[in-house]
Amino acid sequence: MKKFPLLILAVFILPFHGRVRGGLFAQDHQLHEVQVEASRRMKDAGVQQTILDTTLLHQNIALSMSDILSQHSTLFIKSYGRATESTAEFRGTSPSHTQVLWNGMKINSPMIGTVDFSTIPSYFVDNARLLHGASSLTVTGGGLGGAVDMQTLPLFNQGYSIQYIQGIGSYSTYDQFLRFTYGNDRWSTSTRAVYSTSKNDFKYTNYDKIGHPVERNKSGYFDDVHVLQDVYYNSPAAGRFGAMLWFAHSLRGLPFLSVDYKDNTDFKNEHKQDVIRGVLSWDKSFEKWNVGARAGYVWQDIAYDYTTTRETVNTDITHSRSISHQGYLQANADWMPRSNLLLTANASVYYNHVKSEDKSPFHIGDNYNLGRAEYNLNISAKYRPVKNLTLSAVLREECYKNDFIPVIPAFFAEYVFTPRFIKKNGASHIILKTSVARNYRYPTMDDLYFKPGGNPNLQPEQGFTYDGGIEGFLQVRSFSLKMNLSAFDSYITDWILWTPNAKGYWQPSNLKKVHNYGTEMMVTAELKMRHQWKLSLTGNYAYTPSINKSDKLDANDASYGKQLVYVPRHSANLNGRLSWRTWSLSYQWTYYSERFTTTSNEVSYITGRLKPYYMNDITLEKTFQWRKVHASLKGVVNNLLGSEYVTVLSRPMPGRNFEIFLEIKPQWGRKLRMKE
Repeated sequence: MKKFPLLILAVFILPFHGRVRGGLFAQDHQLHEVQVEASRRMKDAGVQQTILDTTLLHQNIALSMSDILSQHSTLFIKSYGRATESTAEFRGTSPSHTQVLWNGMKINSPMIGTVDFSTIPSYFVDNARLLHGASSLTVTGGGLGGAVDMQTLPLFNQGYSIQYIQGIGSYSTYDQFLRFTYGNDRWSTSTRAVYSTSKNDFKYTNYDKIGHPVERNKSGYFDDVHVLQDVYYNSPAAGRFGAMLWFAHSLRGLPFLSVDYKDNTDFKNEHKQDVIRGVLSWDKSFEKWNVGARAGYVWQDIAYDYTTTRETVNTDITHSRSISHQGYLQANADWMPRSNLLLTANASVYYNHVKSEDKSPFHIGDNYNLGRAEYNLNISAKYRPVKNLTLSAVLREECYKNDFIPVIPAFFAEYVFTPRFIKKNGASHIILKTSVARNYRYPTMDDLYFKPGGNPNLQPEQGFTYDGGIEGFLQVRSFSLKMNLSAFDSYITDWILWTPNAKGYWQPSNLKKVHNYGTEMMVTAELKMRHQWKLSLTGNYAYTPSINKSDKLDANDASYGKQLVYVPRHSANLNGRLSWRTWSLSYQWTYYSERFTTTSNEVSYITGRLKPYYMNDITLEKTFQWRKVHASLKGVVNNLLGSEYVTVLSRPMPGRNFEIFLEIKPQWGRKLRMKE
């Protein structure tokens, strides 16, 4: 395997974390009295991550996690249209190479290995972080591209509160959000509910048909319901207990392709999904120990129907049903025998059972009805030999059913320093980071057992990644600037690829070798001005060549050395916000470069590439404060310039559209004081 010639140093600026009296681990908990020292959490040593905080996640109830990730990170979101499947791709890898966790439990589909981020309301996530490349090994294996870690947080000592938001938008779109919360020094409970519905029948110019007719998006309706309940209990003696339960129901029509000439009154193309996710947690901190345990369960019922109607007679073309059960147990322990040494151990067990049946032109009957256990063991050591240098080593072992994956190693390093010009002109510090890791991803259950096509002889995908970069932070009076520039180099072998065979159906094989490399950049600037004016800007940019290095399948194979299908080389976004007293104006700009639709990157015919596109959104918000009521009125214009674009071939996207949101938050009840 070709090896990267240099280890690129990364400079990372992160806020200092306070060290709390009463123990080395107490700094990770919310306590009243703290003594702040210039120290960083050793758990974050060398980790390349992007933090998405509560304010960002809760800025708009109509946004899903797919919207948040596309607008505020370097990830590429592959979307089949509004309220249809949206998957995340780190650094030019595939969606199945992105691992997703919710409150510590992995929620990737055991069947296909992906997560549809359009089904996750951003209002149901209180804190999220993106772990890039090798950094994903600190929480889970299999993230050849990275991992998305989402958390639900308690609200201790907040008293009673209620929040209601009503949204109305184009295409008969209605969004409603309701939340009740209560928190004292021991208990925290929150109930959230989201209901979204839309005809989603936007007009578009169909450039795939002769004459370029103006058509409506056929069969694009959706109806989503989400309810999330969480309860936390905090005992000084026994630790913190948590219980989270999330129910989701989704009914979605799948829009017809722009090349489809069928009448939508004669066909039904519909996807239904019911999901229940639950997690129980316990955490306890001691003088030198931090221990915890979790148990979780996911039940998922997925139905897909494609039927035709002729003279009131319904005929099934495709009738698919899949029910999956995922059980999860996990225990972890952190031990800090000295202030410069942290040892951690984490063991988890997943059990997945899937019953899949299908009626289609190629198959009738059960696909498979099987269960599979997955075992994970992760140990790490983080050592600070001198004040400014931290070294970290991680070893991970995984077993799927009876197959052991080779030990997965990772190494991280960071060095903290403050240049003279920062000492003279502002505050904070600089951190140099680098990492190197090997990783594996085991085939999914559909890869192995789907009928027809499953291949039980597949090998795990393997990856080798080098990471590095530079980040700096400067604060001068009312101005602050943070910049992060990172570089990565990754090689993935035994890439699993589904290709059509001679019998007419698709089958997976370990065909590809892929070289991913590039850079990622993030810049955030904030300026506080006189008379309560405030300006903030955040920008992200990613350059991600993802090159096929596989051997040719035949003499006509022209895919060698070409960019992978649907992976943009360049992506960028910019977020600006100008606020004054109770008014705020926000601007969102998103850009993706061309994406190829063939492995040979052929552009001689019109469908060989998807053109680059720019997206512009603007939001104006006004807040009101009465004696016992807080309210806000927000207006949003999406696709301000009316860009005509597609993210996936023959899947049109909406033009300029509007949304209005009214938020009401009564301030009845009392806010509880934190006990001394």
